[in-house]
Amino acid sequence: MYIPFMELGLQLLCHNGVFSMIVPYPLTNQKYGKKLRKMIAEEYRLLEIADLNGTKIFENATVSNCIPFIRNCQPEDKLRISKIFEDKTIREVLRKTPESLKQDERNYVWNLTGEKRTRNRFANMNVLGDFCYISVGMVVNADEKNAQGAFKKEDLISDTYDSIHCRKYIEAKDIDKYQVKRVRYLEWDTERCPNQLRRPTFRELYDCPKLLINRLGVLKVYLDIDTHYLHSDSMFCAVLWKDLKGINNKSISSSIKKFCKHNRVDMEVLSGEVDLYYLLGILNSSMADQLLADQRGGDYHIYPEHIRNLPIPVPQKEVQGSIGIIAKEILYRRETNTNYSELEEQLNGLVAALYQ
Repeated sequence: MYIPFMELGLQLLCHNGVFSMIVPYPLTNQKYGKKLRKMIAEEYRLLEIADLNGTKIFENATVSNCIPFIRNCQPEDKLRISKIFEDKTIREVLRKTPESLKQDERNYVWNLTGEKRTRNRFANMNVLGDFCYISVGMVVNADEKNAQGAFKKEDLISDTYDSIHCRKYIEAKDIDKYQVKRVRYLEWDTERCPNQLRRPTFRELYDCPKLLINRLGVLKVYLDIDTHYLHSDSMFCAVLWKDLKGINNKSISSSIKKFCKHNRVDMEVLSGEVDLYYLLGILNSSMADQLLADQRGGDYHIYPEHIRNLPIPVPQKEVQGSIGIIAKEILYRRETNTNYSELEEQLNGLVAALYQ
């Protein structure tokens, strides 16, 4: 909703008037802001962007912020990029031309760093969405229409197992790379859950081997092979298309129609070419942080489109196996609290070589 308010503010400016507003950081990189970013770059002079990403400005908000300063005149000269420092001052850190601010022509994403970023570096590769169905988890609140106010999330969760709270349940704060740090138990197969949840997703989603992925900050990915955790909408899961073969519903068909360049049969075949331990190693590598930055710019949030569009190479089985073996060993060492730093360094080198 802030996009039309910004547009109106710009339209109300007199010549050489300056507009500024503190807005969500996703203005710089999300698809919904593309036309406004293009308009600002081509029709106005962008004087400065204060990058407040990663700093909590508003107590009750999870989204990071930025502050653009825009003059109603022809684009010219470089713009300032400033950042907030530990002493709470905001100071200039670099200058960029409007052209160098733009990360790519297609989406007009703004890159507020000195790093070179492009979404098209590995355009010849398949993306994670070609191999996996990507879904956000269930919204564990009462459905607004049919069960409004009947229960809250806390009413469904227990720290201990019993006959009602019988499924292991996790949220994004409960996982780290290769590790589940905390497990609770969700009420399941009752009148309330999952049938009266606001967003129950579909049951088969949780009964497959799956990658569990956080939605904020640095990528943290865990591989759930046979525990079959239930999880909330604070995280994503990635399930190989072949493991969903024969399961048909609106969520799957809508995802294919909106986001996929291949048909389902082809993706089921493609997903047979990769191993989940291999994907786990890729997504927890230092290279994945660069790939994610290409997708989201400097945003703190991770959105489904960022995960779907991560480029994934398909090397020979021997190479996949080497990465998968290391990822499996790290997984084991995390569970046994054993140091794995040398394995992580080895993994990062193998993964980086795949993208050269």
